[in-house]
Amino acid sequence: MQYFKRNGVTYRFKVFPEVYPPSDDSFLLAENFEVKRNMSVLDMGTGCGIQGIVASNEGAAVTACDLNKKALYCAKYNAELNGVEIKLVLSDLFSSIEGLFDVILFNPPYLISDSQEPTDLLKKAWDGGAGGREVIDRFLFEVEDYLSKNGRIFLVQSSLNDLARTLSLIKEKGFNATVKAEKKLFFERLYLLDIFK
Repeated sequence: MQYFKRNGVTYRFKVFPEVYPPSDDSFLLAENFEVKRNMSVLDMGTGCGIQGIVASNEGAAVTACDLNKKALYCAKYNAELNGVEIKLVLSDLFSSIEGLFDVILFNPPYLISDSQEPTDLLKKAWDGGAGGREVIDRFLFEVEDYLSKNGRIFLVQSSLNDLARTLSLIKEKGFNATVKAEKKLFFERLYLLDIFK
C-alpha cells in the first residue's frame, strides 16, 4: 500500500501488477495541480488513479482514462478505497473521450526507449518512444479540442526530452505556459507545466 497526503487528507493506493506505480513525477503533479469544486477534470493516463482520486475528493467531476485495462481496474479499486467516484474510460489518449474539461491532468510516458525492446502494458506507461516525445507531441496536437474556454492543462515534462520544444509547441497552439513546480532528481529535472490560453 502507498500513501499520499495533500491538504491534510491522506490517500491510500494499492498498485496492481502491470500498472505504473506512483513515483516522483506522479507526486509532483499530485502535489501541485489546481482544481476547484464542480470543475470537470480529465485525468489522462490515470494509472493507479492518484490524480483523479485527489481531484474528485476536492469536489471535481472526474473522468479518468487509460489504454491499460488493468490500470482502470486499479483506479476503480483505489477510488472505492478512498471513498470517491470517478468515471473510467478505456482510451488511447483522446480516442474515446468526449466533451470539454476545465482541467486536464497528464503525466505522460516520456522516457526514451529502444524500439527493439518488447512492449508490454507497464512499458507503455513510461515509454515515450525513440526521442521520448511521441506521446507528448500527440497529446499537444489534440488537447485543444477537449479543453473548455478558460481551461488549464497540468503537464509533467522531463529535462530528458526537450522542454524548449514543448514550450514552442504550446506557443504555436496559442497557449501560454508557466513552470508551476519542479524537482531535481539524480539524472533529470522534472517540471510541472501550467498551460492556459
